[in-house]
Formats: sequence, structure tokens, C-alpha cells
Amino acid sequence: MTEPAKSAPAKSKPRRWIHWLVTAMVFVAAYAWMTRGNASPLMGEPAPDLTLAVAAGAEPGGPTKVTLSDMGGQVVVLDFWASWCGACRRATPILNDLNQEFAEQGVAFYAVNVEPIDRQRLQAAHAAFGTQFPTLHDRAGTVQRRYAIQSLPTVIIVGQDGLVRWASTGVPSKMRLRGAISKALN
Repeated sequence: MTEPAKSAPAKSKPRRWIHWLVTAMVFVAAYAWMTRGNASPLMGEPAPDLTLAVAAGAEPGGPTKVTLSDMGGQVVVLDFWASWCGACRRATPILNDLNQEFAEQGVAFYAVNVEPIDRQRLQAAHAAFGTQFPTLHDRAGTVQRRYAIQSLPTVIIVGQDGLVRWASTGVPSKMRLRGAISKALN
């Protein structure tokens, strides 16, 4: 008669724990990489100049065009977006909150729509997103190319010195974006 097979000692529990730990570390590293602040080859470089029409959200008596080089000494936050972009829609409340928070410190927020759409459709998307700051229209994608924007949304901070101080793709972390704006002000 043969003896029943003996079961191996239970070593699978520690291995399972290590497996889950490694998996969690990979996800954390992937998240950190995807939400990194340095999402632009222009970091530390002069921000490319832009002159774009204010297509939506213009303040009464405000400018009809915005030229970045005319805003020297001011921190400027540029939010590149498109009407079809769900992540862009989710980024808007964060940007609205920070726009209100930094308004008294002279930080200028501009959404930059990068679609070849008509003005009415752009204005409707601006309203649907609930954007509380002006939207500029980069209909031909010229500014998008100058800023090397490959993913939407992309948020760029131009410092008081005219250099690109921060860039991030995807829905920005409110805390990290607040910190980057504060740092650009100092």
C-alpha cells in the first residue's frame, strides 16, 4: 500500500504577500510617472509667445486677444483642452478653485482650446465644462505644436520670468498645482 502524499509546508502566504506588495509598488510608480510635473521638454526654457483670441469667457471690457509676451512679470497658467476630453472636464473644477484662490495675487488663468471647431461650439463646451476663466482658441494647433502638447489636458505654468516652470498632463493634483503656482510666484 502506498502512503498518501504529504502536503508541502504552507509557504504560499508569504509569497502572495510579496506578490501584492510588488504589484502595489508597480502601480504607485506608474501613477507617479503618469502624474509627474515635468511633462514638457520646455521645462526651464522661455515659454513660446502666443497671441490668441479670447473665444469664450471674456470679461466685460476685457481684452479680445491675449499675448503672452505682454504679460511679463505675471504668472500665467495655461490649460490645454478639447471639448471631447473627459479628463479636461474633470480638471476644470480644480483650475476654477485655484483661479479664485490666486486671483488676488495676479495669477492669470487661460484655457486653450486646441480644436478646429467654430466659435459657437467652443463657447458651448466652455459653458458645459463650467470654466470660470477665459478660453483662448488655437484653432490651427500652432500654439499646441509650439508647446509640444501631446496629451490633453496639459497644464503649463509660465513664471514671472517668462520661463516654463511646471507642466503636467492628465487631471492635475490640486495640491501639486497649488504648490507649483506658489513656487512660480516666489
